[in-house]
Amino acid sequence: MLDSHIHLINTATAQAFPAAPEGTVLKSSAGLGWRGITVELHSLPPVEYPEHYVQGHRLAVVHRGKPITYEWKDGDRWKSVRAHPGIFFLQSHGDVNAPRWFEPFETVAIALDPSFIAQSFRDSIVPERIRLQERRAEFDGIVAGFARQFEDELTNGTYGGALYGESLALAFSLYLLERHSENAQPLPRPRGKLSSLQLRDVIEYAHVNLSRSLSLTELAEHLNLSTFHFARLFKNSLGLSPHQYVLQNRVERAKKLISVSASPNLSDIALHVGFYDQAHFGKAFKRVVGVSPKAFSRLQAS
Repeated sequence: MLDSHIHLINTATAQAFPAAPEGTVLKSSAGLGWRGITVELHSLPPVEYPEHYVQGHRLAVVHRGKPITYEWKDGDRWKSVRAHPGIFFLQSHGDVNAPRWFEPFETVAIALDPSFIAQSFRDSIVPERIRLQERRAEFDGIVAGFARQFEDELTNGTYGGALYGESLALAFSLYLLERHSENAQPLPRPRGKLSSLQLRDVIEYAHVNLSRSLSLTELAEHLNLSTFHFARLFKNSLGLSPHQYVLQNRVERAKKLISVSASPNLSDIALHVGFYDQAHFGKAFKRVVGVSPKAFSRLQAS
């Protein structure tokens, strides 16, 4: 049974408590190695939360179910809305909240680490100015789209891995800053490319560490760049995002290992090239090569 890794702080006791009651977390990114973001799929019963501080920038996107009555305390009064699938709620780090609802529903819960956003966009916005606008039962098709992408990654276990999860978190953070922050405005897009020295350095670093879980933040810090600038300049340089480049090179390394082995152990090869299980390895390999690792192995043996 999964526990929630998204936490809230009771304003009366200063004690942390989970954002979802025990037994209500259906899926979680906690074991996927994503940095800077936690995503969970909750199936919530009717509940009333004590007044609390929000930890991290927190979103809840109503996932499925019938419209519910959602209320929150505003001073001494309760405010009420009808929450339909697709609408979202947003609070910034440190906001005070006290919600309740009267019917069960499912939600995609997302918590963004303020330090991840501050580091990722440090060249574009002063960290002290990063504050998201409170939203209550609003609809934004792009936010709903991101929620579906996150849920798909949790539910279907695609080939993307930790580097993809962090890349998705970066893109989502950018959208929130530009559309749902107190200083909402387009951020300047980094132009140009990595220098030949920088590109050679980060490629060598990626290849040396290909067999373990690589982080977008880690790659950016290796060049002393913000994550946002690094990701843009890397793609400008190679035409591929960092996670696409790493994925392709993991698959290429796996092809070489399969080709030189008389009886390749695909599970061992998957781990050796940086995939955390054979299922993810198989999906990535087939997407890049066009056939499964097993079929590729048979072709090499024939």
